[in-house]
Amino acid sequence: AVVIAAVATPVFWPSSSVDGASPVRAAPVATAKTDVTPLPELTAHLPLHRAEVTPAPKAAPLPEAPVIIAAIPKDALVMDSTQMKLGTTRFLNGSWRVSVDVKDPITGKPPSLRYQIQNNKGIARVVHGDNVVCRAEIFSGLHQTGELMIKSRGNARCTDGSRYPMPEITCKAGVNDVATCTARYGDHAAIPLTFKKIGA
Repeated sequence: AVVIAAVATPVFWPSSSVDGASPVRAAPVATAKTDVTPLPELTAHLPLHRAEVTPAPKAAPLPEAPVIIAAIPKDALVMDSTQMKLGTTRFLNGSWRVSVDVKDPITGKPPSLRYQIQNNKGIARVVHGDNVVCRAEIFSGLHQTGELMIKSRGNARCTDGSRYPMPEITCKAGVNDVATCTARYGDHAAIPLTFKKIGA
């Protein structure tokens, strides 16, 4: 009897009344038309084989430039780097012909300079003008900057009783440790010079 009552109850439940009026329709709203170009139709088919990964092309290695070792003249002043680090100048020991780019006012030729150096001390011999021979004591040493300095203790004394100014020489190790040297006469600009070994 309880089941019948539960089923019959909805039948007797009062239902809400709906007005018999017809529903109200909204007025249509005008929208702005935009021109839309139709998309192209896709007709391409996907590839049916597997994709392969191709590595990026490797740049061709540049050909290595051949290493050119400049020949060191056997008579050149070579500032040995090992001796330089140790603070010695044994590479300077010997007899040297020094060529300076200076003209003698009398002959128009550069003076002939010869340096005899042993253990940072030596004698410079200058021949200039009309075969006037001059001599001066010289000394050498390494500066803190790694430059080789060669100086005289004053002007050279000459056979004709005159004095000849001696240059202050500064050398730096260049390519293959070959010395690049300059000479300075007093306050004048530095001029290049070269050393050539002529004896031990």
